[in-house]
Amino acid sequence: MEDLNLLKRKLDDMNVYDLFEYVKENYPENDELWIGSKKIIIRKILNFERNRMNEEAF
Repeated sequence: MEDLNLLKRKLDDMNVYDLFEYVKENYPENDELWIGSKKIIIRKILNFERNRMNEEAF
């Protein structure tokens, strides 16, 4: 969970353009992550990562 907090801080510090580039670079298979306001994009990324962590736990 600490990793998600660090990721959230990193994403919060980015401007919109940097956030867009981060999503395109790290999640090329998931186009809908970069649609919406900055706050929504960050929430989508964190949910995506949380789901990925849950899948790996099982």
